[in-house]
Amino acid sequence: MSSTCVVGGPDHVVVSVAGEVDAFNAKEFAALVGDAITGAQRVTLDLSGLGFFAIDGVTALHALNAQLLRAGVVWCVVPGSVASRVLALCDPEELIPLVRVNPPTPPQRPRLRLVG
Repeated sequence: MSSTCVVGGPDHVVVSVAGEVDAFNAKEFAALVGDAITGAQRVTLDLSGLGFFAIDGVTALHALNAQLLRAGVVWCVVPGSVASRVLALCDPEELIPLVRVNPPTPPQRPRLRLVG
C-alpha cells in the first residue's frame, strides 16, 4: 500500500527520526513520537535517517497506528532503506501507511572492457 501525504498547514506535524530504534529504546521512540504529534491532524513520520531499525520498532509503529486511527489523524511514514526492509518482512498486510520514495538513480558509469 502506498499513501500520499499532503504536507503543510498548521495542523501538520513532521517528525524526523535519526539514529537507531532497537529493543532497548522502541518504547521510548513510540512515546517521544506520540508526544511530538499531540494535537496534530496530519502527521508525517520520516524514518529515512535511521541507521538501524529493529522488529521492536515495527511494534511501536503499530501502537502509533492504533493511537492515530482512534484519534482520526491522517498519517504516513517515509521509511527509508533501513526501515523499508524490516517493514517488508514484519508488516506484510501493509497496515503502516508508507510513502514509497524512489532513491535517486546513480549516474551511469562508463564501462571499461580490457581486451587482451
